[in-house]
Amino acid sequence: MENAITLSNICIKRGQCKILQIEHLAIPAGQFVGLIGPNGAGKTTFLKLSCGLIRPNQGVVHLNNQRISRYDLLGLARYRRHIGYIPQQNEYNAHLPFTVREVVAMGRNGLKPFLHPLNQTDYERVDFWIERMGLYERRHQTFRSLSGGQQQKTLIARAMTAEPHFIFMDEPGANLDPKWKRQLREIIDCLFEENSITIILISHEVDLIPTSCQRLVLLDRGRIVADGLREQIINSTIARRIWFPSDLEEPV
Repeated sequence: MENAITLSNICIKRGQCKILQIEHLAIPAGQFVGLIGPNGAGKTTFLKLSCGLIRPNQGVVHLNNQRISRYDLLGLARYRRHIGYIPQQNEYNAHLPFTVREVVAMGRNGLKPFLHPLNQTDYERVDFWIERMGLYERRHQTFRSLSGGQQQKTLIARAMTAEPHFIFMDEPGANLDPKWKRQLREIIDCLFEENSITIILISHEVDLIPTSCQRLVLLDRGRIVADGLREQIINSTIARRIWFPSDLEEPV
């Protein structure tokens, strides 16, 4: 099977501190991978690296067998057209006075030549994903007037309207109540099952990762410390040591 993403000999530094070190990681096309680990493990850095938003101090990133460091700015912009990036909520300026429909349409703009307006076909895709996310009655509301769960649905619709090959999600369930977390898991499950896309979802809460995600990669202090099937990783000693160190302490 062809790899969608391959990282080799990666090192990213902040000052003298190494915040991400990956010798090798390959993600086949069409696979759903959960990237887990405690806060500060390097998960968001990994995601931005894979999207081409940052470059490593050392190492190589391939997407669809293309080395992205060889792209110039225009080539990188074309490459990003195939990526649906759903950032953490605090990275999106919710105070901008855009409606739901305008936010979702932004995802479609990336497919158009510079300064070319969206046409009827584009807006049909925009409205399809708005309705698919259950937001059609709210399409003329401002993004900032929505609940946290509705905002996440809007950002997913924005990503999907670009017909991406990859979806990258950064803590999509953060700060949501249990009802919205459950709905979000179900939506992501359906997206994966109904579309031939590669998904990487990062979370520090394992129970927020949808059931269709059967591979977990565990990061700690910028390094991959475990990689395998969901249940194996969740039940591994190393995962327990990271999340529940007191459980492994010897009784006095």
